[in-house]
Amino acid sequence: MSDDTDAMLLMKALISKMESMDTELNNMRKSMNTPELFLKRAGFVRAKTPQAEDVWGDPLRGDRDDVINKAANAIDETGMSMPSSNEEWHDMDWSDIHAMADTAAQVEGRRVDA
Repeated sequence: MSDDTDAMLLMKALISKMESMDTELNNMRKSMNTPELFLKRAGFVRAKTPQAEDVWGDPLRGDRDDVINKAANAIDETGMSMPSSNEEWHDMDWSDIHAMADTAAQVEGRRVDA
């Protein structure tokens, strides 16, 4: 008789384990079907952040207000080409960055150190 109860306990434990594994597998499938959930659990943040309200504007998002328009017009007059995408910004060489800063300083009338 004890063999029957032991076998029954073992069967219940195995069934319980299989059900919990099935639940975990379904949860993993669900998270793989929704990449946002998967990435959030991995610690990544959303790539699209809400617009900040306490800053002038963000030219990388295409926002331009008066200050940015004034700077953009001054840059356009110099003939300097500004990067238009994140990739272009990241691909810039340090000499390009320094040249851009020097040109901006000259346009604003600041002294440029040689």
